[in-house]
Amino acid sequence: MPELSADIAALRGIIANRDELHRRRFDVLHELACLANGEQHERALQELVLRCLEYRESFDGCGPILDSLVRRVGLFPYLEPERLGIADQIAFELHRPSPDDTTIVFHREQAEVFRSLLAGNSIVLSAPTSFGKSLLVDALVATERYNNVLVVVPTIALIDETRQRLARKFRDKYKIVTHTFQEAASRNLYVLTQERALERLPDDIDLLVIDEFYKLSPSQNADDVRWNLLNQLFYRYVKRGTQFYMLGPSVRGLSNNLNVPLRYETINTPYQTVVSEIHREKGKAADSLSRLVLLCKGLSEPTIIFCSSPDKTATVAAAVVDSGLKVQSEVTKEAADWLALHYNPEWHVVKGIRNGIGVHHARIPRAIAQWIVRAFNSDELRFLACTSTLIEGVNTKARNVVIFDNKINRTPIDFFTFNNIRGRSGRMGTGHFIGHVFLFHDPPEDLLPLVDVPAFEQTEDTPESLLVQLDEDDLTARSRKRLSDIQRSEVLSYETIRANNGIEPRKQIALATMLAENPQDYAAMLSWRRYPTSDQLRDICEIIWSHFDGGRLARQSVRSARQLAFLINRLRVKPTTKELIDQQLEYNHDPDKAIPQVLDFLRLWAQFHFPRLLRVVGRIQAEVLGRLGRPFGDYDFFANQVESLFLDPTLLALEEYGVPLELGRKLEGQLKPDGDLDGVLSRLKAISPDQRGLLSFERRLLRAAQETI
Repeated sequence: MPELSADIAALRGIIANRDELHRRRFDVLHELACLANGEQHERALQELVLRCLEYRESFDGCGPILDSLVRRVGLFPYLEPERLGIADQIAFELHRPSPDDTTIVFHREQAEVFRSLLAGNSIVLSAPTSFGKSLLVDALVATERYNNVLVVVPTIALIDETRQRLARKFRDKYKIVTHTFQEAASRNLYVLTQERALERLPDDIDLLVIDEFYKLSPSQNADDVRWNLLNQLFYRYVKRGTQFYMLGPSVRGLSNNLNVPLRYETINTPYQTVVSEIHREKGKAADSLSRLVLLCKGLSEPTIIFCSSPDKTATVAAAVVDSGLKVQSEVTKEAADWLALHYNPEWHVVKGIRNGIGVHHARIPRAIAQWIVRAFNSDELRFLACTSTLIEGVNTKARNVVIFDNKINRTPIDFFTFNNIRGRSGRMGTGHFIGHVFLFHDPPEDLLPLVDVPAFEQTEDTPESLLVQLDEDDLTARSRKRLSDIQRSEVLSYETIRANNGIEPRKQIALATMLAENPQDYAAMLSWRRYPTSDQLRDICEIIWSHFDGGRLARQSVRSARQLAFLINRLRVKPTTKELIDQQLEYNHDPDKAIPQVLDFLRLWAQFHFPRLLRVVGRIQAEVLGRLGRPFGDYDFFANQVESLFLDPTLLALEEYGVPLELGRKLEGQLKPDGDLDGVLSRLKAISPDQRGLLSFERRLLRAAQETI
């Protein structure tokens, strides 16, 4: 055998050829053992060992040698203890979180992070997607040393994934709380987005976990206030001295320009548990769809196709369907029939699922998006065309990732995002030791970012809406100067400005000034309670639209304040989503345009922007008009009604448990929704999926939901 110790590429080539690998298996292991004698080839050794594990059957007779190399690089979860010698068995057992826990075995670097967290240290962990960062949360909870743990996740989809994972292990010892209207118990696992956590802000948190902590950095989307709210949440718990564990994909770490000192340990590791094979697809941009279809025809294992936008996923799904590349089953047929019944048979999501091609983006109802991921992971869907919503932490069993676009909407992806996307190929524990990444564009420049924390940096770009939420003692001299006139405002109190979380103070003051200058007219317009008239609703929508950038927030789902009022008013009769879609199709005959408009309105406006901004206007007018002795309104009731689509809020909450609103309304008589989510979940669990009146797909959804409650 030629000298290979300096030729890693040659070793890769031999390992990739099964016949050659089997013939030269001992020589390959000998070369790996030579690499193991020094630390300069540590990463290459780990990569090569993972490649060998992919073809383990080729090492018959040499298994113990391969196992010793697996131990050498610290990949203990990939060892089978019954095949190990005494020394390796001892090392294996030492990588359990505790002697009593037989369900978890850490790899070497996981064990190091776990020990540091167990010692009470706060950790910022930056590691590849396949590292197993979330498993550390499970292991910490299993120690039962924490009574209350708050896990903050960036999306609703991650609430459900995290809740299910924790429920399977800990539902008998902890109450898992995912909504602010649930009562807490003596021991709780709170799984919340930053918005929900700030609504409730539990006081007695022993451990704060922030998943995807890079979301602390300002978003490129100017309408996204979530990074602002996450900063506030992190700031509040740091002030209390709460231990924190922040986890995310590979970055350089937190910014070095923090004005407020933080005590934490940064762990930035490239430790891999799978190998990503990069394949550059060459060709002209004009031929990209045909090249994608040709590529897909050669892929037989689960494949994610990353697209820049929801519209692009529709284009990709249609191209794959039209190519004749179909994978049909009874399960996907039932799902497609159900979606056709409740949405529209011509919707690209329906067409895709009917042919074994899933689509995942923010415009898809949550319960359906959950089912699509489950169907992909259970091999009912071979392909999954997705946007960045799937990339932000949702776990799949994809062997292949196709990065078809190099943008998110119109913004080019950076190297950090690129790493996050390609990290979705292969996964520890799925049997995929090698994932394949197919690029239709050159990768971005190899530069990982630092994560800014505006609450602790307070640069000129830190918005005043964040600064007002910080304690006076933590403001820099520059920040105090920026806020001085806001704090002295005579037209609107600092307390009200702070209560309107995430809204720029000067916009609030401008509205308050307008009301104060003409209180008589505005009192007549705004002094309604519970339900507004049609004219009053139109007036309030005009204020929201003009003072809080309604046109920018709408993202084309609503064109004007007048249309917003019309659409909100239409919700009062509790229409089904299908009825709203059919009405929209009278104006826009293309289902792939009409359905997203309806779903965007429900998600962006009815359930978020409108109730949030209505409460903002409500607080401002109550203070200004009340101080002037004028009648003022109370909008909380109506805001709550719109937010829940004039239904019981627990029916909408069931979406996050995998029960679509259409099924929830069908079961309403048995669920007896009364605002008590825990009670509704208890009754949901008792419902028989085999009862008459439920379609086959609905039975599947109900069983899946019951298994995770």
